[in-house]
This record gives sequence, C-alpha cells and structure tokens, in this order.
Amino acid sequence: MISSISGEMHTVYSIFLFGVIWFQVALTDQGFHVYDAVPGLEPSPFYNLQIREAGADEWLDAFTLVTECTKEKMCDKQDGGGFYNHLANWSNSYVNFEIDGSVEVEVKITKLWGDTITKAVMHPSDAASSCEIIDGEAIVTVSRPTLFAVDINGQMDDQDTGKSPNNDGNTRGNYDGPPIHTVTIFANPPLRNKPNIDDDGVYPVGPGEMPPEEGAWHTLFFLPGLHDIGHSFTVHQDKSYYIPGDAVVYGTMNNEEWFGGRNVTIFGHGTLSGDKLPHPSMSDLPNGQAWRHSPIHIEGAEYTTIEGITIGNSAMHSIIMYGGPDPVKQTTVRWVKIFTWRPNGDGINPFENTLVEDCFIRTQDDSTYVNGPGIRRVVYWQDCNGSTFVLSPVGGDAFNSQTHIVEDCTVIYSRATWNHWSGGNLFNMRGEGQGEGGYSVTFRNIVVEDPRPTLQHFKILMEGVQPWSNPAERKRGPGDLWGITFENINIKSSSVLEEPEVLWGMEDGLIRGLIFKNVTLGGQKIEGVEFFQTNEFVFN
Repeated sequence: MISSISGEMHTVYSIFLFGVIWFQVALTDQGFHVYDAVPGLEPSPFYNLQIREAGADEWLDAFTLVTECTKEKMCDKQDGGGFYNHLANWSNSYVNFEIDGSVEVEVKITKLWGDTITKAVMHPSDAASSCEIIDGEAIVTVSRPTLFAVDINGQMDDQDTGKSPNNDGNTRGNYDGPPIHTVTIFANPPLRNKPNIDDDGVYPVGPGEMPPEEGAWHTLFFLPGLHDIGHSFTVHQDKSYYIPGDAVVYGTMNNEEWFGGRNVTIFGHGTLSGDKLPHPSMSDLPNGQAWRHSPIHIEGAEYTTIEGITIGNSAMHSIIMYGGPDPVKQTTVRWVKIFTWRPNGDGINPFENTLVEDCFIRTQDDSTYVNGPGIRRVVYWQDCNGSTFVLSPVGGDAFNSQTHIVEDCTVIYSRATWNHWSGGNLFNMRGEGQGEGGYSVTFRNIVVEDPRPTLQHFKILMEGVQPWSNPAERKRGPGDLWGITFENINIKSSSVLEEPEVLWGMEDGLIRGLIFKNVTLGGQKIEGVEFFQTNEFVFN
C-alpha cells in the first residue's frame, strides 16, 4: 500500500516522490494499483473494501470514500438543498483502483453497520467474473476495467425505493424505510500520462493551498489530501488539472470565455466534490449565472478531456461542455463517475461535439441528453427525478448534421418519486425542443436490469397529455419526430405502477416511422404500435 505523504511539505514530498511513483509502477506491472487513504478524510462508516490478486494471502486496504445525502453535506430540503425527503441520510460508498486486465483481482466488501451480508448482486450483471458470500462478507472477482454496483441484502433489488405501487396518484406514497447505503466498485484502466511533480511545468498544490489560476505551468497536481478551490475556479486553454485517487477537491472548475475551453484536461482518480457548496436557488440567481455552480462547465470546449474522476454531490448539472459543431474538434468524457443528490444535479449534456464513454452516472435528475457524436458503455442509475435519455435536443439542421449513436449501455435502476409528471423515464420526449429529426438517432444494445422500475420506459410526448403533463405547458415547436431506431433493447420489467408505454404526437409534430428491432419489455417483444398508448398523430 502506498504511504501517505503530506502535500503541505513540497520539498519532503519531492524527496519521496520517486519512491511513490516507483511503487505505483510496480503495482501496475502486477496488473493492478490501489490508492492510499486520503489524508484528513474519514473513510466510509458503512463499508470497508479490501483488494488482492485472486488467490493471494494478503489483502490491501482500499480507502473507501462515501458520498452522503445529509444536512451536513447541504442536501437538506429545508435549507435549500432540495433532496426528496425519503433520500435523507442515504449514502454511497465507493473505491477507485486501476486494473490492466492481465490478472484477476478480488474485492472484499465488509458491512460495518447492522447485520452482516447475506445477499450480494452485481449490476451490471456481467461486470465481474463472480460474486459470492463467505463468512458474512461479499467477495467479487474482477478481471477487467469495469464500473459497477453491488446490491447488498436486497436494499434496491427487493423493495420499491421510489413511489410505492400501493398508493394512487394523489398520494405521495414514497419509500419510507430506513436510509439505504449502497456500494460501488470502480476498476479503472491504468491512467495514461500521470504527471510527475518534478517535471517542468507541473505545479504541485498542497492541501490548504489555493492553486493559481494562471501561470507558466501546464499542469496543476493536487497532492494527497483535501483541497478547497472554492466557487468558480477558472480553467484555461492548454492547461491540465490532475486529481489523484488520494485527493479530494471541493469546488467547481469552469470558465465563461468561449476561447478559454480549448485543450483543457481534468483527469485522475480523485474526487471533485460539491459537499461545501449549497444548491443555488434558481429564482435568486443573477441571469446566466447558474453555470458557476456546476462542478465542470466549460465554454468553447474543443479537444477537451474529462477522464477518470469522481464527481460527488453536484450542486448543479455535473458536466456541461459547450463546443462547436465541428466533429473533428471532439471533446471526450470517459471513465467518469457521477453521484448527485440534489435537484438540477443532472449528469452530462454532450451538446454537439462531446463523446461520452465508459462512465457511471447516478443522478436524482436527468442523466444524459441525446446529443453529441455518441454515448456508449455507460452505466445509469436513477433514484428520484429525471430521465436516462432526454430526447428534447432532437430536431433541426444542426442536430441532424451528424449521427447520434447510443449503444452498449446498462440501466441498473430506474426509480422515481412521482408518477404523473413529465419526467422520470428511460426514453423521454417531454414536450420540449423543436424541429424535424430523429432519423439520425440510433439506440442499440441497451439493457435495463432493474427488477422494479417505477415508471414506463417510453414516454415520448410531442406535447403534454394528462395525467403526465399539461398540454398548455408542455409543447414542442413544429417538426415531426421520425426514424429513430431502437435495436436490441432488453428491458427486464414493466412499471411497478403499471404505467403504460406512451407515444403521443401533435398536429404539427407527428411521430412516424420509428424502427423497433428486437426490442423486448418484460419478456414481450414490441411488434407494433398497438403496444403503446397513442393518439391520431402517431403513424407507421
């Protein structure tokens, strides 16, 4: 296990750095690398995780971090945090390590609260080689880079954690059991181009030190420990920001000048946390200032990369990168893990030129917007509010000028607090946006594993319809929706509330020519429009 060295003493750290880097390389040569504890941070009180090469005698302690929905972390609804009441005191424990796929690694999960482990189920189900219970502990075997959750004692799989099917639409009827404490394991591929703090142009930032926003450096290196960069730390063109697995950075990283977002890199296996930032009141914000509250918001993003980091407890949309329409100037979000507990804590909006791949997104609001060149190999988890794939960007010449492919994704949980409103679905067109489109969009190889999804999976509404929304308040601009391809979609279960699947057009916005190839829901294959609740504006 790598020894912790205080980042406050740059000279001492530099003396020992070669030993630290050598040991990182040695572990990588063995096929995996475990980060040390985060100095100054308490580990999760709910789970302890240990890692070893499969069959080895000794376990390495893997520092287990935790993100919590508590008043202390500014998630209290009464204080403006806005969590849904039944999420109070929920948590997720997580660990990041590296694996190159040359060896099998075992991860042991020990439960530190309540009863011991009697049941453990992986999601996605094929993420790891095996999962078994030995003496009240779960042992998961991992042989490749992968991001997944392990449901402990049926907390998610065996009960409705959103709205209960035993209540009608006029009754709140949400989950009212004890707080749920989940655990996720992030086996990342080895991170390329890790900086060395002795390299020219690398600026080491010690805990408690405010990093410079500008200077002759090309890389900010956040040393092990806790950092607070505050509200709206400005990132700049051609600069890199490295957060290693033994560092946590509190604050937001963004810019507001279009020319400043080119070739920005934010990477590492550490955490960018919103725990010290309140959720903003949208009504009180100055016009156009919501971006300052997003963990990462970059204007003019071209050739920009966000890789490996965990984003915890976002105060606003987690990642927004506004780029141009040129696909050659692509930006990339890869191997990023996102946890949000608060309203407007959306996941990622790719806009026109952002590729999203190999991420884990757990949100209380919308996860991703269907935009950009592609979304692939992403694991999704919805708890309360919002949708997995928001279709409102579809339409118009700019959107239709490129192909949009969403593929090889797994939705492990699809839960919702409400049932009669416009959000909370897998595929959701919620009466927003405008323009003809859809023929450039393909969804393929999508699996929904949730045994107890709260709502319907298809709620494609060109305008509002009761009981889900008011047509006077929800209506797209003119333009037909046609030609979306849904291919190899396997949805395990129907809505526990028996909500119908819906396709709902409008007079100046028809739904026509949607293509379903090998799409099954609850074991039933979709073979015609009669599968859906429709109106007279849905054809073919």
